Amino acid sequence: MDQKKLTMLLKKEMVPALGCTGPTAYALATACCRPYLTGALQEVKIYVSPTFLKVGFGVATPGTATPGIEIAAAVGLIGGDYTLGLQVLTPTTDADMKQAKRLVDSGILRVLCDWEKRGIYIRAEVISTKETIVAVVEHTHDGVSLIQVNDEVKFRAEIVGEEDPEYSSEQLTLDAIFSYVETVDSADIRFLLDGYRMNLQLAEAALKEPFGLSSGRAYLKQQWNGRKAPEDLFKRPMDYLPEDIVERSKILVAAASDGRMGGCRLPAMAAMGDGNQGLTATLPVGTAGTLMGKSEEQICRALALSCLMLFYIKIHIGRAAAFCQCAISASAGVAAGVSYLQGAEREKICGAVKNAISTLAGILCDGAKNGCALKMATATTTAFTSVDLAGAGVQMGYFDGICDDTLEETVFCITQIATKSMELLDHCMVDGILYKTQRKRTEAVDRIQ
Repeated sequence: MDQKKLTMLLKKEMVPALGCTGPTAYALATACCRPYLTGALQEVKIYVSPTFLKVGFGVATPGTATPGIEIAAAVGLIGGDYTLGLQVLTPTTDADMKQAKRLVDSGILRVLCDWEKRGIYIRAEVISTKETIVAVVEHTHDGVSLIQVNDEVKFRAEIVGEEDPEYSSEQLTLDAIFSYVETVDSADIRFLLDGYRMNLQLAEAALKEPFGLSSGRAYLKQQWNGRKAPEDLFKRPMDYLPEDIVERSKILVAAASDGRMGGCRLPAMAAMGDGNQGLTATLPVGTAGTLMGKSEEQICRALALSCLMLFYIKIHIGRAAAFCQCAISASAGVAAGVSYLQGAEREKICGAVKNAISTLAGILCDGAKNGCALKMATATTTAFTSVDLAGAGVQMGYFDGICDDTLEETVFCITQIATKSMELLDHCMVDGILYKTQRKRTEAVDRIQ
């Protein structure tokens, strides 16, 4: 892949997204129906793949702390603007949120699992007294492939997704990535620095106000080790961040996830359709570069390496996987980007990536949720440890389980396990979600009786 295509790939895949891109995709599907709705609502059905039922179960929609697919779909239908793509919910108001909650409470909106679909798939069916509107989002979080009113197709597009030759391992090679990072005009990748700063603002907002698990705030407060923390700790949190690169990165990554998954209305710079992966891939690298006193150009190149290494792992495993992509793909980016900032040669950069992804490959993706912050913090600290070990000559290899002699062979092995186990793992996790949901319903009925 030549330099121009790699720049285009970065600009295509590193884009702002408001809220978790799972709920965003549900909202986008229903928002596509909104302009064609003229009659009184009778029924709204949201069909999702097993993977996307898992993704949307436990994460909040921006503007509300309420988790679940139903509220995201309802908000998109009430006030979303599909022309904004991953920022579809930007124009929604508090009034829209209240109306969306009433729609959910009415019981006419249902979420159904389509067990035949794989990966990213959402089909919204909005039935009114005058029309039936269908919209489909698939393959990518903003991949609208169909809008249909009754029998009339209003919009149709072929969403290529992972099958796009731009994403093939033959095109995006490690040689191409390393060559690009060293030679690209830094002006072409400066937008990545802007993305890092966008993610930093999200982290700051979630340190000032409690969102999600408030894990970032807890990590920040732990710096005092039982001593009394400053009274203005959460009013001016950025003034109290530790100088230690690893601890600061962990706090920022966890806080940004708290905000994004807990309903904060600030956007995140997402990576290949996933905001948490974008947060994990950029915040530690940008933080390391800043504290190490690196120039903006050096930080931009490190960010580019982090993002492209994330892409490299993800194009093999797929956009939606049963393995946690923050733990595998994004940690690979952090390990590569931080190693680059330290001046490591390619062999040690790849060694750091191998150390990170081989250690973290067993972490499952059990859906988007507040708890993602803890996995992201773990991925971040593990990536830094992997860099230090590789720098000291410690590198996992052929006899270390799923690891292998080279990074390419290690990724191949992880890919085989991830792709071949995905259907079984997703099925098991969705069954667990359905069991929990039914148990809660039964408990609610018992309380009423």
